[in-house]
Amino acid sequence: MLDIRNQLLQETSRFNMEYIASVIGDDKEKFAELMKLYLKEKDPIPAKAAWVAEYVCLKHPELIDPYLEDLVHSLALFTHPGSRRNSLKILMQTKIPEDLQGPLIDICFQWMSSAEKTVAVKVYAMQIIENHLELYPELAFELKSIIEDQWDKNSAGFKARGSKVLKRLEKFY
Repeated sequence: MLDIRNQLLQETSRFNMEYIASVIGDDKEKFAELMKLYLKEKDPIPAKAAWVAEYVCLKHPELIDPYLEDLVHSLALFTHPGSRRNSLKILMQTKIPEDLQGPLIDICFQWMSSAEKTVAVKVYAMQIIENHLELYPELAFELKSIIEDQWDKNSAGFKARGSKVLKRLEKFY
């Protein structure tokens, strides 16, 4: 049986993370072990576990559902950019329960405005907010304002996603 923690520490490579994800597959118990490492350990374990969780969730998105509350409430505690990035990437592709939408959207706005957050984190945060505009159209103006404020402070990746989002925001105002 694979010791997920030890395997995470073996090698930081896409090959290793995909290998671990393939061993976990749709096994709820193995995924629970991974999520414990993701949400409870100290760096660098959560960043690597988040990477594996992203791969698992691409094939088995339902596995993340029991952990959504813990994941959303843990976002602010993650210190490694990889933990933040992969968490948002998972959440971006997941239907978020109504009671978690407010806290998630709030942290996404905070991270989009932060000078310290990476471009990837900001881009995924932007997408999560956009994903919720049909439910909360009043957020469109705030999202537009933050994209415009951050425009000259970020890379081409931010501008590429930002220009697409700004175009789609036009229907809200």
